[in-house]
Amino acid sequence: MTMYAIVGGTLWGNRGAEAMVTTTIGRIRERDSDASFLLMSYFPDRDRELVQDDAVQVVDARPARTVVQWLFSLSSRITRILGLRLPDSMLPSSVRSLRRCDALFDVSGISFHDGRLAVVAYNLMCVWPALLLKVPVVRLSQAMGPFRHPLNRIPARWVTSRSLHTFARGNLTAGYVRQLGVRSDRWSIAADLAFAYRPGDSLTSENEEAVNKLRAHLERIRDGGTSVVALVPSSLVWKKMAREGGDYVSLLHGLIGDLHQRGLHVLVMPNATRADTDASRNNDIAVIRKLRERIDTDPANVDSDGVSYVDVDLNTASIRSLVGLCTLLVTSRFHAMVAALALGVPTLVMGWSHKYEEVLDMFGSTADAVDFSAAEKNVLPMVDRLLAEHDAVRGRILEALPHAVASAESQFELVDRLHR
Repeated sequence: MTMYAIVGGTLWGNRGAEAMVTTTIGRIRERDSDASFLLMSYFPDRDRELVQDDAVQVVDARPARTVVQWLFSLSSRITRILGLRLPDSMLPSSVRSLRRCDALFDVSGISFHDGRLAVVAYNLMCVWPALLLKVPVVRLSQAMGPFRHPLNRIPARWVTSRSLHTFARGNLTAGYVRQLGVRSDRWSIAADLAFAYRPGDSLTSENEEAVNKLRAHLERIRDGGTSVVALVPSSLVWKKMAREGGDYVSLLHGLIGDLHQRGLHVLVMPNATRADTDASRNNDIAVIRKLRERIDTDPANVDSDGVSYVDVDLNTASIRSLVGLCTLLVTSRFHAMVAALALGVPTLVMGWSHKYEEVLDMFGSTADAVDFSAAEKNVLPMVDRLLAEHDAVRGRILEALPHAVASAESQFELVDRLHR
């Protein structure tokens, strides 16, 4: 039986990561139906609780644990050079399992970015144990670069040159990767992995009854002639904006008031969820609660009956089922953007890096993104335009979508190559 490792993603927490993990498993199974999977997770305990698939083994890949895995993988490599083999009994279970894998798929999404130097070491440690164990590494579509800083450029070049293949998520990332001077057969461009997601890929069941009740409520609103706009905030942009002296919650509050004046219902929902914690990292529910408190205290132009809030854990299947009911999505979350585009829903992005722009470019929609630092003065005119041009924008997205899906799915042709 074949086994594949997946690193850089989780089921709980960031639901964009969940979409990439479940899509990877789903598309590999289409080519290798008996495969089993080793999910190397940042949230191992919660992922073990959630996963509903006996063929998926979850192991700990938190930063400290990856260092341990690296040490044992290095020891295994040294003994192999000496013509020996470390017995399984001398290795942690995660390294034993990784050593048996046919390949490791890295679904990091964004890696080796100058603006995230604190994370570069973890990007490296996610794949280094597999490289030491001679397990082929495939880095599925992700944003990378720029590489101006040597502490980022050097490990990025080393990993890219030694991986079986790396997929750049768009033309901007491709331009950065070219600067690394890596052989052209080691990398190529592919659309974001989540464009290949299908509803049956889900591995979890989370709050389905609450989601079904909300869907029914939104469908009644639509049947009454009122359109629904989804607002998906980001705890990361919330913190980034606060560091620059901005008020993200106030921006969202004003946006909801404007949408209400247009006669629209607003669905406020997360794309990163850790519902039973107070943590803000990978937890958009923290922002939603702040926004709800602000509106309850000072409604201004907001009609409380015209807002639906989601403050529970949602998986990708539920997120997409709700987004599909909307006329427009406004978000600061990358994979909320991907979910909307995959469903043909016009999308306005308040983001923070080139990762949004290069994907929107595939749909002719780069004008639909604004950096969060300029959002306050630009978002409302952008909403005006997207609502006025809704049908044309939707048509453009749907026309480009088959190419994006095919591009995303093409990454799994490497599975066939692994077994030639």
